[in-house]
Amino acid sequence: MALVKGMLISYNDLLLDVVPTIVAFQYNPSEVTRVFTLTEATDSTTGKGRAGADRAVEAYTVHLELDATEALAKDFAPITSLLGIAPQLAAIEMLVQPVAASGLSGFISDGGTDVPTARFPFVLFAWGPARIVPVRLRSLTIRETSFDELLNPIRATADLGFVVLREVDVPCEPLAQAAARYYTGLREANAILQLGQIPELIEDL
Repeated sequence: MALVKGMLISYNDLLLDVVPTIVAFQYNPSEVTRVFTLTEATDSTTGKGRAGADRAVEAYTVHLELDATEALAKDFAPITSLLGIAPQLAAIEMLVQPVAASGLSGFISDGGTDVPTARFPFVLFAWGPARIVPVRLRSLTIRETSFDELLNPIRATADLGFVVLREVDVPCEPLAQAAARYYTGLREANAILQLGQIPELIEDL
């Protein structure tokens, strides 16, 4: 059975919202960290919490490894031979760039149309068929650890931090809303299934 690769998928203005930016993981991370933080919204006039305004914010941390060594050993790898892993790093960096700030988005837009106010793209974090969730990247740390003769990076790591988006966070993104519903619904279904799983996991029952 082929190994399922994790990936990040983002639709943005780079290619007219038609072709997504896809960052497929070269190596699946051995660890994915999730942190749930309870927050309380405050009333702007009183500074006090509002009843029923609490929510749980779910955040992910993922550590990616990128390595061009195997590709460079192939007989035909023109892009990697010329640029190393710079294209992969650039694709990741695009996920934290305001869409309207892209030079390409301005180039392909109608010259008589105003460029919209900068917005950050939503991203789908795909971690197998059971976890496809809309997220917003909040942090990105890239460490380039090896270079070729032209100083192109050929080995690097990328630490990504992102928060999960709910339906109310993406009112104008039908795809993101559908993914948010799927993610929430699947978690609720799994929580119910764990009742039947208890005898499987507890030997004395």
